[in-house]
Amino acid sequence: MKFSIAVRLLYNSGVPRIAIEEARNLNVPLYIYRDASGIYDLSNITYKILRKKNEKSIFTPIFTFITSLYASNRGKDATVDLDLIIKAAKIIKGPALFHDQFAGITGYIRKLYYGEDYALYIHETALPLKEFKRLFTNFVEKQVLKKSKVIITNSEKNRKILKDYGFNAKVVVPGCYPAPILPNERERIILAVATWDPSRKLEWYGKVARALSTKAKIIIAGTWTREDTKREFIKKFGNHVKIIENLTDDELRLLYLKASVLIRFGFSNERGPGMGVIEALCNGTPVVVEEELGSSDLITDGVEGYRVKDVEDAIQKVEIILENPLYYSKNAWSKGKELSWLNHAKKLKEILEEKFDI
Repeated sequence: MKFSIAVRLLYNSGVPRIAIEEARNLNVPLYIYRDASGIYDLSNITYKILRKKNEKSIFTPIFTFITSLYASNRGKDATVDLDLIIKAAKIIKGPALFHDQFAGITGYIRKLYYGEDYALYIHETALPLKEFKRLFTNFVEKQVLKKSKVIITNSEKNRKILKDYGFNAKVVVPGCYPAPILPNERERIILAVATWDPSRKLEWYGKVARALSTKAKIIIAGTWTREDTKREFIKKFGNHVKIIENLTDDELRLLYLKASVLIRFGFSNERGPGMGVIEALCNGTPVVVEEELGSSDLITDGVEGYRVKDVEDAIQKVEIILENPLYYSKNAWSKGKELSWLNHAKKLKEILEEKFDI
C-alpha cells in the first residue's frame, strides 16, 4: 500500500498507539515527529523519528509556552512542535494519514505547495470550545479539515460534532488484540486506565474508590502528565487506591484479565472512545463508562457493562458487576473481538484506497 502515517508524539496515550498499530497492520511507514518517552513495541514497523528523546530545539521553550496557553493540563510533553511540523512537510512525500489536527498542518502545507492530497484522523475536535484561547487553534483546525481529502474519526459522537460544523467524516473505531482465552475467575479489582491530567474528572474516580475500597481493590493505572496532579490525588484519595505507572503492554494485559470491571469517565468535550475501554473489552473486562464518552456507543446496558450519567450511578453499577463479573465477561470479549486491529486496518484501507485510488 503506497501510503504513510504520521503522528506528532511517541507518548503513552491512545493517539500514538493507534498510529503504530495501523502502520504495523497495513505494513506502511510511520513518521514520528518527537519521542516523548512513550513505551511501545516498534518491532516489524518501518519508522522514522524526527526528534529523539530528550532532544530540544532553540524554539522548544517558545512552543511549550504557546501550548500551555490553551492546553496547560497536558504538561510539557504535549508541546506542539511547529518546527517539526514544518520539517515533516519536507520529508513526508505522497499520500499520508495524519493523526490529529496539528500533525495535519504538515499535510496542509504539502497540499498548498505541492498539490498533494492527505487524510486526517481526528481524535478529539476542539471546535465546540469557544474560549478566547481557542480562537486561533480552532481556526487552524478548520483550515486543516477543509483541505483534507478524507476525514476519519474514532466515534459516532465525534462524527456528529464534525457534521454540525460542516465536515463529513468516516468512523473507524480504534482496535485491540483480543485475548485468545479468558480466565475462569476474576479478582475483585476495579481498574481505571488513562493518561491522567487535571481534566480527567479525578474527583469521580476518587469517590468511587472511597465508596468501594472495602469491597474491592481500586487500581489507577497509566501515565500522569503532571506530578503536582498526582500528588494532589494521592493526598486526597491515596488511602483508597493503588497507583501503577510505566506498565508494559504485557503487564497491562494481565491487569485487564484480572480485573472484574473497568471504569472510565470522560473530560469536558471528550467524545473519543478511550483506549482503555476498547482494551478492556478485548480482554473480557466488563466496562462502566460515562454515557458522554464515545465508547458508550459500544456498550449495551446489562450486556458488556453499563453506561452511566454520574458518579453515584457508576458506584451502583460497579457493585452490580462485582457480584458476578463472569456474566458480563464473555459479552465484553465478544464485542472486543469485533474491534481487532486487523478489522480496524481493513476498514481504514478500504476508505483510503477508495479516496486516493491507490
